[in-house]
Formats: sequence, structure tokens, C-alpha cells
Amino acid sequence: MMPIMRNVILLLTLLLIIFADNTSGSEFYKWVDEEGVVHFSDRVPEATETPRNIMQQNEVDNNITHSSNINSVISQLKNPIKTCVDATFSIKGDQNLGTGFFISSNGYAITCKHVLESDQHYMAVLNDGSRYPIGIISINDKYDLALIMVIIYKKTPYLSIRDPFSMTPGEKVFAIGSSLGLQTIITDGVFTGVRENTSTKDNVIQFSAPINPGNSGGPLVDEQGKLIGVISWKIVSQNGVPIAGLGFAVPSDYMVKEYGHYLE
Repeated sequence: MMPIMRNVILLLTLLLIIFADNTSGSEFYKWVDEEGVVHFSDRVPEATETPRNIMQQNEVDNNITHSSNINSVISQLKNPIKTCVDATFSIKGDQNLGTGFFISSNGYAITCKHVLESDQHYMAVLNDGSRYPIGIISINDKYDLALIMVIIYKKTPYLSIRDPFSMTPGEKVFAIGSSLGLQTIITDGVFTGVRENTSTKDNVIQFSAPINPGNSGGPLVDEQGKLIGVISWKIVSQNGVPIAGLGFAVPSDYMVKEYGHYLE
């Protein structure tokens, strides 16, 4: 091929790439077919694919120009629990250990009140190992909740909320926390139901995901990574007989009731 012709072809190819990169209004679709398979595509699903739960995201080209970014976005869509892990941190004091999670991008977070009862100074240990001091803003004795501020000088990932009363028994849930001092342990189980706590007459969420000391204050989330409760306690035995799979969490609507104006 002559050099001039080759240069013309290269120039035309370059112009096409530039034009494609600067086109606005690209669309991205996620849908689930009748067999439960999740699809990601830049085209509208055809009727023969019997799509349901179509989710359209407009102008994604502003955020995912390169294939590596596209893969990152798709990965997050496929695994929302990873985002929950990034929004969760360990709470370490001189004597106590627990878990907290962010509810806004500017450091506001939630944990259980009983996590903060033994020590005077606490540190938040994030998923990347970085440490930041914690300030206590509000303690709620009624619901065993606490609003805290992680003194961090960058934007933080945070959890979005789901009404626990929209859950149905058998839905999968994930408990995230610093189980036995290990960072961001994830266990899974199912949502059993919303029960009445006979001692307080308030509602609690019952779930089957295994939890251990250090999980208190951590998030209980659904499969989409939506917060449904704050892990609080479990029953370990009755009359000397060990019991497993009886964990309880403070419903997320109580958290919204008390600290909703801090949510983002």
C-alpha cells in the first residue's frame, strides 16, 4: 500500500475514534432474562429475550470512556457487596471492638451504642488499613444506636437504605463486620422476619447469617447492597444448649427515624 494512502486511512480511523469518544448520550442497559441471567449491554434488549427489570443508565460515556473503566462499573453492578465492604470499617478502642458504616460521603457513620461503652478513645480502621479518629455525636439508648463522625479528609463510600418491611422471608442477606477482630468479614444467610423484642416491645430483624464478637454495629444488607439493619446481638444458647443462626439487627427504619437528616 502506498504511504500516502496508508496515512489517509490512519487519519480517517483517528477521526472516527475521536468522533466516537466525543459522542454524548450513550446508553447502557442491564436486564434479567426469564432464567434469571443478568445481561449488560449498550443495546435495548429484544422482545425475544423476555427481559424484565430493565435498568437504563444514560450518558455513561462521561464516566466509562475506556474498557478498563467499563469493566470496573460492570464489576460493581455485579457485586454490590464490594461497595458495602468499602463503606464498612472496624472500630477499635483500648478494650472494645466493633464495626461501623458510613451513611454519607462526609464521614457520618452509624454503629451500636454498646460498642462505645467501654473506652474513651476510638479509631476507625478502614478496609484499606488506614486509621482515623472517631468523634461521638449522638447516643440512642432506646434503639442501641450511635451516630459518629470519622475524622477523614476525603469523600467516603456510603450505604443506601432499604425499608426492612419490604423484605420477605427467605431473601438472602449479608452481615459485614470485624468478626473476632478480623477486617471486613462477610457472612451470608437469609432474612427470617421482623420480630417484636419482648423486653423492649420494639421491632428487631431476625436473620440466619453467622455473627461473632466484633460484628456489633455492622451493616446487614440485602443482595443489592441496601442496608436493612444494624447488627446488634444474637442468641448463643438456651438452657445450656448451643443455638446457631439466631442473629438480630436494629431495623434500618429506626436509624432513619433518629438520624435521617444525616443521610446522603
